[in-house]
Amino acid sequence: MTTKSRLNICTTCTSSIASAPSDPRDGQTLFERIQEVCATRDLPFELRPVECLTNCKSGCSVALNGSGKWGYVYGNVDPDSMVEDLCELASKYAESEKGIVAWRERPDALRRNVIARIPPID
Repeated sequence: MTTKSRLNICTTCTSSIASAPSDPRDGQTLFERIQEVCATRDLPFELRPVECLTNCKSGCSVALNGSGKWGYVYGNVDPDSMVEDLCELASKYAESEKGIVAWRERPDALRRNVIARIPPID
């Protein structure tokens, strides 16, 4: 079992500004772009594709979680412009003790994209 924090990306998401589902889905595109970044860098988080985070009105959606950490769901992530910002946020999250990244330390593009904050189990 991994002890790394995890960035979960909904691969079934369609962007909230799209007029119809995309093919491939915008969430799948986001996952593939971040997967490419992860392949070229040693990042402190694990990347996982997931099916449906049930946040369809605010797609593309991602979730950050880790053992003993607060979990977060972010929505309206743009696969064209937020890949680097998301990698930066996930890295800061992974390096935090309790999963809390101060608002001012979050990338500007993602500061207002928090959908939910979930308390840790342990």
